[in-house]
Amino acid sequence: MEIQKGIRSSRHFMMWPARRHRRAAHYLVPLLLTTLLLPSSTIAFLASTGSQAVTTRLQNAYYLDESSFSNGQQQTPPSAQHIPRQEPYTIAKSRPPKVHPESGGRITLVGSGPGSPSLLTLAAHSLITNPDNLLIVDRLVSAEIRAVMDEAGVNYKIANKTPGCQMAAQDEIFEWCLQGLNEGKHVVRLKIGDPFVFGRGGEEVLQFRQYGVEPTVIPGVSAAFSAPLLANIPVTHRDISNQVVMCTGYGKNNTSPDLIQYHPEQTVVFLMAVGRLRQLSDSLIHKAGYPPQTPVGIVERAGCPEQRTVVGTMETIADLAERYKVKPPSTIVVGEVVNVLLTEEDFVEVVEEGIGSLLGDEEGMGRIVKCGYHGLVQQSMIPSSSSSSSD
Repeated sequence: MEIQKGIRSSRHFMMWPARRHRRAAHYLVPLLLTTLLLPSSTIAFLASTGSQAVTTRLQNAYYLDESSFSNGQQQTPPSAQHIPRQEPYTIAKSRPPKVHPESGGRITLVGSGPGSPSLLTLAAHSLITNPDNLLIVDRLVSAEIRAVMDEAGVNYKIANKTPGCQMAAQDEIFEWCLQGLNEGKHVVRLKIGDPFVFGRGGEEVLQFRQYGVEPTVIPGVSAAFSAPLLANIPVTHRDISNQVVMCTGYGKNNTSPDLIQYHPEQTVVFLMAVGRLRQLSDSLIHKAGYPPQTPVGIVERAGCPEQRTVVGTMETIADLAERYKVKPPSTIVVGEVVNVLLTEEDFVEVVEEGIGSLLGDEEGMGRIVKCGYHGLVQQSMIPSSSSSSSD
């Protein structure tokens, strides 16, 4: 009678709706039957010698993803992933006021977009042309946007944030912002692209909170999407790319971020990576499985009059960038989408010397350098082929 009762309980246990629970029941039912049928001394021995193995198998069974039952694959349980844990941020209890209670000053964090004044948001344009505001400007904010500020008679300071001295420049930025805040000014912190896309925007918000104010944040058009668009490169395209990954070339303290493993239907967009292009290309080929002929495009100074797009492959792009002296701000696009919309009419120069010999075959020749615009920039502003190719 007791055995039948135990079997009925086991059947009820296996009727749980979630598949992961039924998987766990697969291991629990034999244990229940063992408890009913074996002597207590035998059970004690098994528990002392095999409890860890049983626990591990049960944990692995419980953490199987439900989708694994349909495709025959199993996910690695959390206990076996060996991923170093990062201490989570503690959620703040409250925000400080928008206006400093003593000085009356305030701070606004503004994204300036990729570089063209035409791509400024209305809110950004209004803030950067108000002569009553104090502007703290990133070094890579374009000369065209600074010209708009000059015409409006706005006072601004430019942060000299170059590779190797980012921390000192960031401290100087905070000092300028705090000084303006204490003087009761409206401080406009102008950043390239979008403040929250590899722009340290979140870090600056946390710092400004320590100053006693909650900054207002004005989004900007991120170069991660606008720069490829201006170069006629779609970051997604049906049957070509169904996923996009955004990466930075420089992690904290100038470290190199983890590599994105190759996937044929994936687009990878790198920001702030042109200074490490050769190292990045070699690592992607030899450590991340990228084929050497993977198309790569570099969009330099997107939306500005001197915009250029350099097109090559993973194996040739570093040499092309050196030959044509590509400089920041530049956006790097990796994937088959690079060649989807470009035509021969877009190209003003075909590279046939030097690059092909580096590959050791005839097919390596013909790397292409393209200059020009798409989108909002007027056709009359495009440099001529002769001036572009001599750059």
